Amino acid sequence: MSKKIKEPKSPIDSMIIDLILEHYNVQCLQGKRESLSGDEFMELVVIAEQQYYDDVLTDVKVGMA
Repeated sequence: MSKKIKEPKSPIDSMIIDLILEHYNVQCLQGKRESLSGDEFMELVVIAEQQYYDDVLTDVKVGMA
């Protein structure tokens, strides 16, 4: 039986997940304990929002929809 992986419901969810993974990877490479505070999470959400809106504004296909 193969399990089907659910896709994120919105494109910004995927961006947030990628930023969280990057955050943990950077901490690991720096030899720090991997952790994510609420404030750090909110910073990642803001970054993801900015990236998403930049993508929407520069993507011709999305911008014309």
